[in-house]
Amino acid sequence: MTTDDDRPAEPAPQPSLLTRRRVLIGSAVAVAAVAGGVAVVRYQPPAQQLSPTPTPSPTPPVEEYLGAMVGAPIDETAMDRWRADIDTLVANGQNLVRTSVYAWLVAPSKEYWDGEAVAFYRQALQYARDRGLAINMVVPGAPDWAQDYDFDEYVDACTWFWTAMRDAYDDQVDLWQPYNEADHAHYQKFTPTPRESADAFDQYLGEFAHMLGVASEVLGRDGTPVTTNLTGWPMDDEREQEWYHVLNAIQPALDVISLDLYPADSAKEIGLLAERMERVRKKYGKPVFVAEIGLQTTPGSWTESDQKRYVPAAIKQLRTVDLWGVCLYELRDNEETAGFGIQNLDGAAKPGFTAVMQAMQPQ
Repeated sequence: MTTDDDRPAEPAPQPSLLTRRRVLIGSAVAVAAVAGGVAVVRYQPPAQQLSPTPTPSPTPPVEEYLGAMVGAPIDETAMDRWRADIDTLVANGQNLVRTSVYAWLVAPSKEYWDGEAVAFYRQALQYARDRGLAINMVVPGAPDWAQDYDFDEYVDACTWFWTAMRDAYDDQVDLWQPYNEADHAHYQKFTPTPRESADAFDQYLGEFAHMLGVASEVLGRDGTPVTTNLTGWPMDDEREQEWYHVLNAIQPALDVISLDLYPADSAKEIGLLAERMERVRKKYGKPVFVAEIGLQTTPGSWTESDQKRYVPAAIKQLRTVDLWGVCLYELRDNEETAGFGIQNLDGAAKPGFTAVMQAMQPQ
């Protein structure tokens, strides 16, 4: 039975602009049309580029992964904040942290792997694992030094970087996510995806599918599942149809389908979330992960009261569907004005913290 507390209210006038700060952007693509679809040509990395890796020891699988995005520490001065955020997730019954490693620190120049930085992030990730959290690791294709490479050079750079990442962290990672909303921002150049024509976008999707095939071969070599996330703003029927267009190209390379959902303050869209997720799950027969769900409280967008009202309502809708997991974007603001966190930059809880965490409790 739906109560007044569970039912999203009618939407307030929507702000004219959603200004999301993206610290994790990357993505890629090449296509051959086959019977109205897109064929994925899987890339086989040269054997000599694949170095030995430790036997993975992932956290035990669970029925549903629940957690939040937590920004990775940049140095030792940020480690206390990282530990505090991990402790907050654990204290509130969560079992997943979605995070990243700063590529420009672990691989600051071409094919240079910084052992000290690698060890620093292993220490941070191990703290989360020791506290019982699974890790969804977001990685770019290759660091910024490969941004202007031609396609073949870029493939080689990604293969090198992903191999190094796998060898360093695969025993700590439970889900690899190469790229971030690459249906929206170019996997390599971090510019908007080419939309000047349908053919240009399909060409891009083919290249992206190819790169995800490389990621599947390299990051997923020892059985750790691989995903990538698609944008969910604005959330409407057109967005869902674009998911299908993109997924038809890339899903053969994915073990888990990841979608970002931003219904904002729309009661209609919040009410449709479960149906949309169920359609995607049934269409592709693969687990579906809500990699991001949240609401921005930056001045000029929505209020903290809106966040308290609409985010729990959206999460409750999603919890009625059989999903791989649900992940909040994000636990703590990463800037004074970023606004997506249910905590302020200093860790103080916003008004919606308790309601959101209650909606995210294991069932």
